[in-house]
Amino acid sequence: MKRTLTDPRLFSGIGNAYSDEILHAARLSPVTLTFRLKPDEIARFARGDETHPGRCGPSACAPRRGEGFPAKVTAFRPEMAVHGKFGQPCPVCGTKIQRIRYAENEVNYCPRCQTGGKLLADRSLSAAAQG
Repeated sequence: MKRTLTDPRLFSGIGNAYSDEILHAARLSPVTLTFRLKPDEIARFARGDETHPGRCGPSACAPRRGEGFPAKVTAFRPEMAVHGKFGQPCPVCGTKIQRIRYAENEVNYCPRCQTGGKLLADRSLSAAAQG
């Protein structure tokens, strides 16, 4: 799902940060394969689960408008539920937000809300466990 959401040929304007937020709001694992989505998961994704407390919609997470170009451009916003919140409590269930680092990006997710309590493998964590 994460790779699909960030593919500009499929969805324009959804980057790393917003894909984390969308997946959290829809309660979907970032590593779920799109062809394996169940009908209820597709419906949650499509509606953006408006009832989700951590929902990052246009009013909550839109770039702030003001005069001039912002001094600091960042994808990390305090209003976001999971993106950039590694180690902090999930606003929905209180579980610590986890992350997977890859290349120059990272995936931020809540294990309880999105993966049924399962921690996803991270190459850096896997390497540390083996060595």
